Amino acid sequence: MHERGLIAGGEGNVSVRLSPTRLLVTPSGVNKGFLRPSDLVVTDLMGRPDVRASKVSSEVRLHLAAYSVRPDIGAVVHAHPPTAVAFTLAGLSLDQRLVPESVVALGIIPTAAYATPSTDDLADGVRRLLLEHDVVMMERHGSVCVGSTVMAAYDRLESLEHTARISFLARSLGSPQPLPAEEVARLHRLASVQGGARRPQAASDPDASALVDEVLSRVLDAMKKGG
Repeated sequence: MHERGLIAGGEGNVSVRLSPTRLLVTPSGVNKGFLRPSDLVVTDLMGRPDVRASKVSSEVRLHLAAYSVRPDIGAVVHAHPPTAVAFTLAGLSLDQRLVPESVVALGIIPTAAYATPSTDDLADGVRRLLLEHDVVMMERHGSVCVGSTVMAAYDRLESLEHTARISFLARSLGSPQPLPAEEVARLHRLASVQGGARRPQAASDPDASALVDEVLSRVLDAMKKGG
């Protein structure tokens, strides 16, 4: 994150689920580009460090909120990707669905209303959105990306900023048009089969289960034919 310019100074924080009751979290006030293994803090699910003198990240509430709502989350990455944050300052949504790869990798990208950083209000706003999304923007503040592993969460962060840059460039060149709704629905279904971004349930998509069953059946048939 530091090398890619996705955080600066002491910004950003990362956590990993070590066990059902223990987390590994980056410390507070330390430049993440110069972390040592010994700087990392082990906490319980209340954010209390194993070693009393350790200073856990001030945004630990954000991480605890994520783990509390979804047992499938194995890691949380919070960063300040510049282009993506700029979109929230301009009041523009990143859920523009311009690039198919973004739809598959990131899914729908909601933006949580502004709340003071490091507070319960911020964590509560993100908690609700993480129920159905893997990537959440926080107005004027940054992003939260989750995944089964720390690299899965980080990859979503890179894709988020890359998508924001493409959207910015497209807007500077003209008036980009979003993908058609039927193509977006097709990409969401593809992501669910490939293990991509979390896909919110949609009552307007009654054929999704049937399509997924058909795709899985074809994949199994192909595997059998291949030996």
